[in-house]
Amino acid sequence: MSAEETPEVAVLPWHCMTSADVYKELELDAETIEKSGLTTAEAEKRLEKYGFNQLSQKEKETLLQKIWAQVNNVLVGILVFVAVVSAIRAATAEDADTMTTNWIQVGIILAVITINTTIGIVQEGAAEEAAEALKNMLASDAVVIRDGKDVKIETKILVPGDIVRLGTGDRMPADIRLVQITNFACAEAALTGESVPIDKKIDPIEVPLEEAKSVPLGDRVNMAYSSTLATQGAALGVVISTGDYTEIGTINALVSKVEKQKTNVLKQIDTVSKWLAFFIMCCALATFLVALLYTGEDAMESLSTALVAAVAMIPEGLEAIVTSIRLRSSKNG
Repeated sequence: MSAEETPEVAVLPWHCMTSADVYKELELDAETIEKSGLTTAEAEKRLEKYGFNQLSQKEKETLLQKIWAQVNNVLVGILVFVAVVSAIRAATAEDADTMTTNWIQVGIILAVITINTTIGIVQEGAAEEAAEALKNMLASDAVVIRDGKDVKIETKILVPGDIVRLGTGDRMPADIRLVQITNFACAEAALTGESVPIDKKIDPIEVPLEEAKSVPLGDRVNMAYSSTLATQGAALGVVISTGDYTEIGTINALVSKVEKQKTNVLKQIDTVSKWLAFFIMCCALATFLVALLYTGEDAMESLSTALVAAVAMIPEGLEAIVTSIRLRSSKNG
C-alpha cells in the first residue's frame, strides 16, 4: 500500500490531549488497553488500513538515466560527433596510418567521456548515500503489548493504537504519546536540534487548541518521536502515527520532493559552455574552409584537420569540474 493510498491518522493536537482522549480518538478501551494492548486480529486490521510503518523511498534513477544526466550537454555532444566522424574515417580509410590515427582519436575521446561520466556517477552515488541516512535512523524492532503479553515485533508492522514499552537505549519506533513514565528522557537532536536530552512528562500541554500546532516539537514533552533515542528511564506509550505520517516521515517526504535546481554558478557555467561550443564550431568551420581552399587538401582531409582542431579546443576536464561544482552547490543548498 503506497503512501498516497494509506489513510492518515487524524492530525490532532495529541500533546494537548489527556491519555483518555487519546485512547478515545484511536478507538481503544481506556480501561484495558494498557494491560492487554491490541489483539492480533485488531492489529492486522489496522495494518491493512494504515500500511507498513516505513518511510517511502524516492524512485531511484536507472544507470542509463544517470549516464544521460552526465553526458547531456553541448560540449560532450561535440566530442561524440567528432568520435563518430573519426570512426567513419577509420572504417573507410585506405591506408593503415590514417586508420590508426583515427581509431586512436576515437579511443581518446571515448576514454575522456567515460572517465568524466564515471566520476560524476560515483560522486552523485555518494550524495544518494547521504540521503539514505534518514532510513537508517529508524528502529528495527519494538516491544509491544499484544493479546495481554509483551512481544517483540518488527517495527514495520507497528500500527496506530499499539501500546509500546520503552527503555534506556531504545530508538523510538514511531510517533508515540507517552502515558506512563519512570524518569524517562529522550535525545531529540536529530529531529529538533536540542543538544541535551529532554525530560519527559505525561501531562497534557496546557495551551489554547488554536495554538497547539505552534508548540515546538522540543516542548511537546509528553511525546516521543520516531528515530529519537531514549537516554534514561522507562516508559509506556501509545502509537499515534506511523510511517510517512510521523515527524521524521514528513521530513523525508519534503526531502524526496526537492527538485534539483541550478544555482547561479551552474547557470553561468551552462552559458559559458554554450558560448564555448559556438566558438569551437566557428573555429572548426574556419579551419575546414582554410584547409580546403588554401592548402590543397581534399574535403575529407580538411574535415579531419577541423575535427582535430575542435577536439584540441575542448577542455576535456571541464565536465569533471562542472560535476564537482554541481554536487558542492547541491549540498550547500
